[in-house]
Amino acid sequence: MTAAHFLLRLQSIRVCYDHLEALKGVSLHLEAGEIVALVGANGAGKTTTLAAICGLLPLRGGEIQFQGRSLAGLRPDQIVQLGITQVPEGRMIFAEMPVVDNLRLGAYLRLRAGQRRAVAEDLERMLDLFPILRERKHVLAGNLSGGEQQMLALGRALMARPRLLILDEPTIGLAPRLASQILHTVAELREQGTTILLVEQNVLASLQIADRGYVLETGRVVLQGLSEELLRNRDVQRAYLGKDYEEV
Repeated sequence: MTAAHFLLRLQSIRVCYDHLEALKGVSLHLEAGEIVALVGANGAGKTTTLAAICGLLPLRGGEIQFQGRSLAGLRPDQIVQLGITQVPEGRMIFAEMPVVDNLRLGAYLRLRAGQRRAVAEDLERMLDLFPILRERKHVLAGNLSGGEQQMLALGRALMARPRLLILDEPTIGLAPRLASQILHTVAELREQGTTILLVEQNVLASLQIADRGYVLETGRVVLQGLSEELLRNRDVQRAYLGKDYEEV
């Protein structure tokens, strides 16, 4: 596949915080319909990469293209309109608003464009996807459990009908059963046609559902490949999977 056909392409991007270079020429790409895992230790540059894609941090060099179009100079809301939505670490739900209003906020640009019927249909689809949210749709979001809040954050992002869904630590702070449920839902979303860029603390679980992965260290991509290749890589095993990891 040529570069022009990638859904998302980062080419040698650089991002700085004051005089500290956080990303030092990161290049990666996503093809439509795949899950790509971004792996690395704390401080490696994963969240910075996601923020740059979403227009939250300016580039000091390089280029980001989505569907062949440069994202340079676009505001975050314009990037959402193009089809990129992020579920940030920490969920950032509106705690004092009911579940159903949080979901509608995910479609605010579509509502402004007059797509009320389509938004209402998508709201029902989110409540079908996450049945517990239907049960609690009039409950204040701040009163939900951690797992329910993560489902709400996912549903809110999907209300924008993204072509690319960016997930930053979707299972952080969740019990193993709920974390597994969230990642199962992520895999289902890919089967339904959503392309996903995933940053996840559980590297093993993320690579098990991803098609490909990139390993970041101190602002650089140091490894990339198919997920099964990364799972077999001894450096990845030692750094992220534990010395006792064995391929199943």
